[in-house]
Amino acid sequence: MITTDAFTSGWKPAGQPFMVARVDMEPTGDGKTKYTAVASHWNEDAMKQHEQMGFHEGWGTVADQLAEIVKTF
Repeated sequence: MITTDAFTSGWKPAGQPFMVARVDMEPTGDGKTKYTAVASHWNEDAMKQHEQMGFHEGWGTVADQLAEIVKTF
């Protein structure tokens, strides 16, 4: 999955986009799934802005929530 903040609704360009994220999930063959998330920022200032917005904590929360959902299957 690829996601970005470069567009607003209706695919209109955003004023100041700062990132593109790539999330991959692939089976490992032993009944588990490898989860990889990579965020790429337009520049270092954008990366720092995203960090100040709580990037690390937010993605950590998402990973924890995903782990809890997977346990229900």
